[in-house]
Amino acid sequence: MNPIEQISHHFPIVIVDGAMATELENYGCDLNDRLWSAKALMENPELIKKVHLDYFQAGADCAITASYQATIEGYKERGLAEQQAIALIQKSVELAA
Repeated sequence: MNPIEQISHHFPIVIVDGAMATELENYGCDLNDRLWSAKALMENPELIKKVHLDYFQAGADCAITASYQATIEGYKERGLAEQQAIALIQKSVELAA
């Protein structure tokens, strides 16, 4: 059984956090950028963690990582090395956890 099936078997209703970009903008992030929330992941990861915590405090059961638009190629276009880009994408998982 895959992990999603296991979760849905034990928890028929799961509340997921969402609207990460909207909340980041509410906190003052300028996401008018090709990287969108991936820019915040690069520049202000603690704010992403705060948004996740806000959602958990509001009743979310699980989080979706802030990795939308986070790609190795996109980060490399910003001048990051491949390993730095990979580390940021991994960081999005750590922040959600």
